[in-house]
Amino acid sequence: MSQISNKEIEQTLRNSECLISSIEVAAAYERLAAQLNLHYAGLNPIVMVVMNGGLIPAGQLLTHLTFYHRMHYIHASRYRENEGTNELVWKFKPDVDISGEHVLLVDDIFDEGITLKAIVEELKKENPKSVDCCVLLNKVHDRKVEDFKVDFVGLDVDDRYVYGCGMDFHGYLRHLPGIYAIKEDKLP
Repeated sequence: MSQISNKEIEQTLRNSECLISSIEVAAAYERLAAQLNLHYAGLNPIVMVVMNGGLIPAGQLLTHLTFYHRMHYIHASRYRENEGTNELVWKFKPDVDISGEHVLLVDDIFDEGITLKAIVEELKKENPKSVDCCVLLNKVHDRKVEDFKVDFVGLDVDDRYVYGCGMDFHGYLRHLPGIYAIKEDKLP
């Protein structure tokens, strides 16, 4: 991942608009936590954060969870230099036994679903009792992979290149508390 200058980052921010405010995002985290608390009460799941994008959504959600759980992470990607590829590369495979366990994957966005579906298929080979997916955002379009859905969704977002709340702009701006996109009249 190449570094971009502070000037380029500032220019991006000036040319962007907030699609979903931090207040709306916080409310989505609370709704998601309430759903998860009902679903996982008494199940003692393993919560697996999908790195890097799932780090911030998981951090926000975990403080609202009332059920007992263990935490772990995985790191797999199809992206190289912000371009999607067909190859799933595991940077860190789970090193915990999930056989017979309930597993909750937490990620930032359900876009086309290729990566998330591949992760779920790989985890299911370990014979967990269940694997559910929780994402902050669902990108609304008709390019989703077939035969795969996420179980818990915080918010829908338009089909644009978005960043903030775990999603990056060329490796930057994951930390922003709202969801942003470059204004359509500023796109190249």
